Amino acid sequence: MKTRQIITVVIVLAIIGGAILGMNFLFTLKEEPKKRAVAQAVKLVKTEKVVYGDVGTKVVAFGRTASSLPLDVIAEVKGKLISGNIPLKEGQKFAQGALLFRIDDTEAKLTLQSQKSEFLKDLASVLPDFKVDFPQNYDKWLNYFESVNLDEPLPEIPTFETNKEKTYLATKNIFTKYYAIKSAEFNLSKYNVYAPFSGTVSEVSLYVGSFANSGAKVCKILKTSNLELKVPVETGDINWLTIGNEVDIKTEDNAQHWKGRIARIGDFVNPTTQSIDVFIHVLPGEHRIYEGMYLEATMPGAIIKDAMEIPRNAVFAGSKVYTMQDSLLESKPIKILKINSESVVFQGLKEGEELVVEPLVGASENLKVAKLQENIDVEVAKKNEGFEVKKTKFEPKENEDKPTEKN
Repeated sequence: MKTRQIITVVIVLAIIGGAILGMNFLFTLKEEPKKRAVAQAVKLVKTEKVVYGDVGTKVVAFGRTASSLPLDVIAEVKGKLISGNIPLKEGQKFAQGALLFRIDDTEAKLTLQSQKSEFLKDLASVLPDFKVDFPQNYDKWLNYFESVNLDEPLPEIPTFETNKEKTYLATKNIFTKYYAIKSAEFNLSKYNVYAPFSGTVSEVSLYVGSFANSGAKVCKILKTSNLELKVPVETGDINWLTIGNEVDIKTEDNAQHWKGRIARIGDFVNPTTQSIDVFIHVLPGEHRIYEGMYLEATMPGAIIKDAMEIPRNAVFAGSKVYTMQDSLLESKPIKILKINSESVVFQGLKEGEELVVEPLVGASENLKVAKLQENIDVEVAKKNEGFEVKKTKFEPKENEDKPTEKN
């Protein structure tokens, strides 16, 4: 019984061993599959040949319009404020020469007439002496006495002909009282305030009926026919601008346009904006312009010779770009001459080089690339070089390094 079991086990083991040997023999007869080469991706990039020439610069800035001639109107004399030819209210327009307001001059007029009366009395007292001591000038002073009118400005005093006559008039206080009256007449003109130009009342500090003290601010007026646009410009861009250059001005929505000229360039840095203020004279145009409008100014600047302009996002690591050499990427430094909002002007590469003019993500030295402009035969590329062409473009990084300007 035991012998039969042993024989059975041996036979089973022999069958299993034979099966294993047979399977191994069959595996050795099977041909191994051919290995396929792993295809490499060829990125398409947009390039331009480096060509240097004259590049025009421009500076874009934003600011608000303001009158080139704002004027605070001050009361030079004291008295009750009286209305003029226009209502003294904010927004009120007026023409040059219009009476803005008056100050009650009743007391001043009465005082002036009193002074003239005293002067006439003094003249009357010297006429008899003139008839005796200076008979040749008597008629001249008599005619002057008769020409004085209390309600009209005092006529110019006659000239004296001798030192004796001069001394006599001085001792009688004729000169003193004459010039005191002329001063009072000049002071009387300050009670009526006229507009020095056509414009608008922008601010009122004292209204009709108020009492104005000497030196008090009554209102503020603006010359609206001569507006300026003040824009802050970075210190690095000031050297590109020149006084007198024409400027394109527009609203933020690009709906209204004006022309202007650079009138002045500041000589100091504004402590609030840390920039230099540029003042642009706005020329009249199709659309009306108002005080306080927020506008965009595009100011053409100097010409940069032997330079090239490319998109700003093509520059990485401050001042590096990618070039394409024998279908491989190569990073090179450039010299940045000017940075604009969306472009940079540079030098530093050889003319004729293929410069990548778009942002690259995940790019590196010696990466295989192809020009986006070329019509690449995919099958030929696969057969001859074993590359796979992917028609996908690089996307810009979210936190892309900004270029830095080098002087």
